[in-house]
Parts: sequence; C-alpha cells; structure tokens
Amino acid sequence: MIARRTYLTASVALGTLLFAGCGNSDDAPAGATKLSYKLTDAGCDPAQATAPAGPITFDVTNDGAAGVTELEVMEGDTILGERENLSDGLSGSFTLNLDAGDYTVYCPGGDSAERGTLNVTGQSKTEQSGEAAAAVDRYRRYIEEQTALLVKDTEPFVQAVQSGDVQEAKSLYTAARLPYERVEPVAESFGNLDPVIDARAGDVPAAKWSGFHPIEKALWVEDTAQGMGPVAARLLKDIKLLQLKVTTIKLEPAQIANGANELLGEVSASKITGEEERYSHTDLWDFAANLEGSKAAFDAVRPLLEQRDPQLASEIEQRFSDVDAALAPYEKGDGFVYYGELSEQDKRKLAQSIDALGEPLSQVAAIVVQQ
Repeated sequence: MIARRTYLTASVALGTLLFAGCGNSDDAPAGATKLSYKLTDAGCDPAQATAPAGPITFDVTNDGAAGVTELEVMEGDTILGERENLSDGLSGSFTLNLDAGDYTVYCPGGDSAERGTLNVTGQSKTEQSGEAAAAVDRYRRYIEEQTALLVKDTEPFVQAVQSGDVQEAKSLYTAARLPYERVEPVAESFGNLDPVIDARAGDVPAAKWSGFHPIEKALWVEDTAQGMGPVAARLLKDIKLLQLKVTTIKLEPAQIANGANELLGEVSASKITGEEERYSHTDLWDFAANLEGSKAAFDAVRPLLEQRDPQLASEIEQRFSDVDAALAPYEKGDGFVYYGELSEQDKRKLAQSIDALGEPLSQVAAIVVQQ
C-alpha cells in the first residue's frame, strides 16, 4: 500500500498520475496538535519531536529530496500511519490519535536521519466512544473473515504447487491472492508478515524473497513449480500466523480510514504500472480486491463520518461507485482481462477515477479521529 510497506521501492511510471488524496493540515480536527516534517536527503526533519497525547496531525513536505518520498509513524515494527509518494515539492498530511509513549518516525532512504523519535507525553484527552469501538469491531470482523478465507483458498494452491501441477496452481493463484489484497488497508499492522507474504522482486534481498511472488514468477516465467515446495509451505505457515495476528492487532478508526486512503494511493501511484502482478498480469483482480477492501474499511467508519459530515459520506459512496464503473469495461467472465491488454490511456483513466475517490476519502481520518 504501496509505498505502504517499509520495504517497498515503488517505481512511478506514468509520473503524472500522482495520488490526489493527500489532504492538508486544514483538515485537522479541532484541538489536534500539528507537527510539521520535511523530507530531506538526510531523512526526517526534525529528527526528534515531542507532542501531547491525543490527536496529532502530521504535515509532511518534500524539501528537495530525491530518494526520500515517505514518512511513517511506527510503534515497534507496526506502521500506525504514513504519507507516501511525496516527490520533490509535494506535501500531504495524516492524523493519528496517539497514547503516551515513544514512537519512531521513519523516512526510508535517508542517509543520516532515516529514523527519528517522537515522544508523546501526558494522557489523551479523548477516549474511544462506543461508536468508535463499534467501528473497530466491524472492521476486525471483516479482516478476520478475509484471513480465514485466505487460509482456505491458499491451502489448495499450496498443494498444487507442492505436487508440481503448474496449470492447477495457476488456476488457483488469483483466488488465493484476493483475500490478502482486501485486508491491505491495515497491512502495516502485520509487521514482518507483510513483506514475507507479499514482497515483490527487488523489495527485499533475493535470499530473503518469499511469499506469493516467487511462486508467481516460477509458474508464469519458468513454467514450473520445481523448487517452490518449501516456499509454498512457508507461505501457508505465514498466512496462518497472520490469521491469528489479526484477532489482536491494535486498531482505531483514524488508522482504518488512513489505511483505506493509502491503499488507493498505492494503486494509483505504483500498482497502476503493473508492478504488483508483473508475471501473471492479474493486476485488475488485485485492483478490484483493493477497492473492495478499502470500501469495507470506509463502511466500518462511515457511521462516525455521517454524524459530522453526511454529505462527504455520500460523496465518497458515489466515488466508489465511479471506480467500479471504471473497472467494468475490463471484466471478462468471472474476472478481468489480463493487464497487458490495457493501453496507457486505459490505465490513466483508471488512475484518475481512483484519484477522484482519494481526494474526499483523505478527509475521513481527521473527522473520525476524536470519536
């Protein structure tokens, strides 16, 4: 989500298709502390900051950095919120509700200040309301359902890989992928499980590359499953660990809303290039699953949004429908055409529809953070 992950080094072909849903500090909730960060070649500026517990809005601007394009706020190895795809001159913001404690501010690619420290002090003035807790419960049920489906659909895929049945494995690959793509709005919360399950070639050192995509490469490029048995076995093991993890990961409404927005930004800015499924070219299946997962995240927090801005909620609902309509021409049977059949103009239109959704969706986290 995009990109989203600390290990991703996304390339942005179609450079004009930058994600529009960046937001700005004017969207910050009343009473939120505002912290301003610059992305520089060194990394994060400032390297150290202090803020009171409660809602905090992070304003991020790229100040001429070529190799640093994102800022993440982390607790341990979990990304709580981020702003990414900020090339030179671009800015964006996000809002989190943070308890007292020390957090890492991470700007991947910095040469001397890649990691900074945020010390949050005192006690939060806001407590999670019953409505906010209900939103978290709704979304947690969704990701629990999807990870259960992920295990169920990955098991036969793994069996086909281990038996060396290339055609059967290819036919089962997409079904196994989709539940994971649906839960990507909170992939940051999976810690190291996200890269071991979903890293693409070049995201991690070759010796550590695991998960779906080495198998994808073997099946489509080399037309074999030879040597992939251990990789498939580890994939299933990691997915079962993920199923357990999602029952206890920390969630809050603003984080869920941020995740939905960031995932769509990743689709628009990097997945649109075809880098996700570069061997099987099943990218449109991923896009549809990402859209469905972002919609589920939005639906979970929508009752909170409707209390304060029902018009925005209706606008976002319509924009989701517009993206569905933009994908419709590429449907084929129970799925989609392969991504190589799309022209650059087709890809541009898809990115524009996602950008149009991202702009209003980027406002949601700041509205629901205090509820």
